[in-house]
Amino acid sequence: MLHLLFDPLCGWCYGAAPALAALKAHTSLKWQLHPTGLFSHPQAMNVEMASYFWSNDQRIATMTGQEFSQAYKEQVLADLDTPFDSTPSTLAYYLISLAVPEQAIDVLHRVQHLRYAKGTQEAAAFIELAVEFGLDTEQFTQDFAAGWPKELRAIAEKAQALMQENGLRGVPTLLLQKGDQLSVVPSALMYQDPQDLIDFVAKQQ
Repeated sequence: MLHLLFDPLCGWCYGAAPALAALKAHTSLKWQLHPTGLFSHPQAMNVEMASYFWSNDQRIATMTGQEFSQAYKEQVLADLDTPFDSTPSTLAYYLISLAVPEQAIDVLHRVQHLRYAKGTQEAAAFIELAVEFGLDTEQFTQDFAAGWPKELRAIAEKAQALMQENGLRGVPTLLLQKGDQLSVVPSALMYQDPQDLIDFVAKQQ
């Protein structure tokens, strides 16, 4: 089994999406995704933070080919009135993936794509995405407005405990489970030729 620890507002998690999608397409291993809630504590945005994020994002884009758009720069990073907070995007991921668990990797990337490529962090965008995955508009809107359910809080707490138990400090982290043993897949493999990641995991099975 493969375990992915992530936060939707982590640029490196977004950058890893192409390699993770390729791995999913070329392995029969089951996946378990663990939203960590790492950035689910609202932080006020400022010009310095926005500049740091954009600089880091450009590095990720160069390494992975992932799109960090001008819309993201101008409508998300420049929006200093909206806190840096992954609570809404994590909830959107959770609610959609709960309905289509076999598509969890794709759901995560689509949620990230709204921010980094489309330049939006509005609830309406999450609702539209949920409908694309076949969810009921009214039900999703109601669940989204209710905030994190206790089940999602428990998942995030377990993910954080998993990180602590294995001495992990950041995301994304990909873990390979064989029996009761967990091993960390080298993070560099998520930012180079996806075939390298595919080959590594295949050899470890």
